Amino acid sequence: MKVKKMMIVMALLTATFLNAQVKIDKPYIEVNGKSEMVVMPDQIIVSIVFKEKEKGKDGASTDEQLKALKEALKKINIPISKLSLSHSNADYIRVKYRKKDLVNKANYNLILKNAKEVNEVFEILDIIDVYKANIKEVTHSKIVEYKKQMRITATRSAKEKADYLLKELDAKRGLPLLVKEEYSNSFYRSNNYMSNNVSFGPPQVSHSKISSKGGEIGFTKIKVTAQIYVKFLIEEKL
Repeated sequence: MKVKKMMIVMALLTATFLNAQVKIDKPYIEVNGKSEMVVMPDQIIVSIVFKEKEKGKDGASTDEQLKALKEALKKINIPISKLSLSHSNADYIRVKYRKKDLVNKANYNLILKNAKEVNEVFEILDIIDVYKANIKEVTHSKIVEYKKQMRITATRSAKEKADYLLKELDAKRGLPLLVKEEYSNSFYRSNNYMSNNVSFGPPQVSHSKISSKGGEIGFTKIKVTAQIYVKFLIEEKL
């Protein structure tokens, strides 16, 4: 009985192995499809920190600084709706080495659409003398849609590449066995900057993606890329 069971197990293992071999031996072609586009950023997020001066020192309150900024934004036709608190409430911090005095500090984000607005706003922030301001992120409002488009285009490119290569071999493309996004390259590179890379009065820039001449800030285009790997079965032409 044991010998019979052993023979059944061996038969099953042999069948499984042979099936695996059949699958492996099927002819296939591996191709990569790439796509790329560049767009001018239309969303520049500026982080602004208002902070009151220590007690006894000259300086406007956070409310006064915020009011001055809003009035200035109206003059250069930037909607107030583009300005929002980065947190639900203003933060309160203690002045170093002082246990009694509390200093009000509020963090805001301002969304701008081009370099012209950025330059104008940094000039205003310099006049208001805010505690700190920097470019937090540079991106595009349709970046998700563009990434999707590039993936589709890259996949189409892979299909076309497989078709013209197999045509020369008197074969045709079959069903895909594997489709995979290649992550060796970024799908898009937004100009994403950490704090203190850009300051005001006049702006000084350390990142290569931004240019600054004579106090003016300019932005390079955002590159959106996609790379798709596809493994197709190869079929004979009828």
